[in-house]
Amino acid sequence: MADTRRLLDIEFERKRDRAIFEAERRKQELFRRIPELSDIDAELSLAGIRYAQSLLNEDTASCADEYLSKIDMLTKKREHLLLANNIPLDYLEPAFSCKACEDRGYVSKNGATYPCSCYNKLYLEHLYRISNILDDGKTGFGHFDEKWYSDKTDPKKYAIDISPRAQIQAVKEQCLEFVSKFTDENTKNLYFYGPTGTGKTFMAKSIGLELLRAGFSVLYFSAANLFQIIHKYRLNIDEDGLSGEQAYKDLITANLLILDDLGTEPKSDSKYAELLALLEQRNARNRICTAKTIIASNLDFKRLVQEYNQRIGSRIIGEFQTLQFAGDDIRIMKKLSGF
Repeated sequence: MADTRRLLDIEFERKRDRAIFEAERRKQELFRRIPELSDIDAELSLAGIRYAQSLLNEDTASCADEYLSKIDMLTKKREHLLLANNIPLDYLEPAFSCKACEDRGYVSKNGATYPCSCYNKLYLEHLYRISNILDDGKTGFGHFDEKWYSDKTDPKKYAIDISPRAQIQAVKEQCLEFVSKFTDENTKNLYFYGPTGTGKTFMAKSIGLELLRAGFSVLYFSAANLFQIIHKYRLNIDEDGLSGEQAYKDLITANLLILDDLGTEPKSDSKYAELLALLEQRNARNRICTAKTIIASNLDFKRLVQEYNQRIGSRIIGEFQTLQFAGDDIRIMKKLSGF
């Protein structure tokens, strides 16, 4: 994750080298077929060198113009020869996939260098690929539908003093504020809790998608998968070409880490210390570079302390903004409604 841009720079360098190599291969092949082209190319190179020397030696303007005229004449002669043999005029040039940056990945403007649009596109594609968040056209704040939440107040049933609809509307506003103030130092992590099927995963992934589109690195894992990554890191196990150490490093350095279904992972004596260590390292990272965490769970504070321990509970209460989800199981309602 932290090396993404370095890897992309290497990828662009290789892409550019391939285009230049292929152009040279085509050139040499064409020169063997049409030797006259080789002679013209050699004359063009020599004329270009002499023109540059004339500028450095401050020769007369007429001398420099003479070389420019010769370059122009040779260029037209080459173009005529190419057309006579039904060869495209750009056949001898590198076929860069991006004409704007010529596969450098960067463009210059007003003396400054910026990532090219093709670079930004590839960077975002990489972020999506590793995030584990699928942009399926059904997730995102634009797909939020409050109608699945009851507008009836029932404290006994929903354990809140307002209706689930009013509650989720307030939650959504808090989530949008989290996105807008994501890089602020004072923006807290988020802890979502509430019954199954009340939209915790949807809301967490919606935040993740917004931040991905803004160019931030995001990782989404269920608690079971996250603890598996930590376990492999402890045992130094490599998988799919990715070292356990690098995978664990990504958990620490990602701008946003979403940990879903906390409390459903297999029980073990080490998970308390592992979760606490991860939260502490991300907290330290956040002082240097934005590293926020969202945890979604069915566990309220009382059950959280019972399942883990007081240290975990106090850490989340102190460093996370807690948002309660309430309502009926939307997944069941959608299934019954044929959605």
